[in-house]
Amino acid sequence: MFSSYPNALEDFRSLYQSQTLSDIIIQTTSATFPAHKTMLCAGSSKLRKLFSIGKSPATLKMENLEVDTVSRLLLFLYTDSLGNIKWKTATKLYHVAFDYQIERLKIKCSCFFLENLKVSNAANLMKLACEHQDLRLKSLVKDFISLRYKS
Repeated sequence: MFSSYPNALEDFRSLYQSQTLSDIIIQTTSATFPAHKTMLCAGSSKLRKLFSIGKSPATLKMENLEVDTVSRLLLFLYTDSLGNIKWKTATKLYHVAFDYQIERLKIKCSCFFLENLKVSNAANLMKLACEHQDLRLKSLVKDFISLRYKS
C-alpha cells in the first residue's frame, strides 16, 4: 500500500542526479562529478575529517579511480545501494571503502563476496582480505576453504 510513496533514499538519489545545491566537484582523470559534502561526510569518516579541518576544498581529486568506480561510489553514498555489480567492480569498491573509510560499503562488498564465494575465487578473496587486514572476512573465507577441503 505504501510502496508507491517516495522514500528518503529516492529523495537522495534525486538530489544527486539533479545536482541541486552541489558544493564540491569530484574529479577523475577523465570526468567530473558534482556532489554534496554533507553526503560524502555522512558516509566517509576520512572525508569528514578532511572537510572539517580548515577551509574544505571545492574539488576533490580521485584521479587514481576509474570513472565507473567513482560513479558507483557516489550512487552508493547517496542510496546505500550497490546495484547490479560483478566481482571485479565489488573488488574496486572494496578498495575504495578502505581508502576512504566507508564502513557500510566495506560491509556491503563483503556480503557480496560471501554470497558469490566459490572455490574458484576463494584464494583471490583471501588475498584481498589479508591485504586489507579484514579479519572477519579472512576468517569466513578460511572457514569456507576448510569446509571444502575437509577429508
